[in-house]
Amino acid sequence: MTCPDCEYHKGRAQRWRDEAYKQAGHPLPEREWVGLTAKEVAEIVIYPMNKTADLVRAIEAKLKEINQ
Repeated sequence: MTCPDCEYHKGRAQRWRDEAYKQAGHPLPEREWVGLTAKEVAEIVIYPMNKTADLVRAIEAKLKEINQ
């Protein structure tokens, strides 16, 4: 299980680093792609949906959350 506070601070630190690079005129470093865990996939699949578009939006939202 992931600590919500740790994830919050991890994202906050990443945004701070991105801003520091930007202000210094450096290109942002490439980030490693983070995929979905089996638990996250299960959360999306269990979510009641009838349309493919809804499934795609749910997956996209989860990936944006992870890769902020």
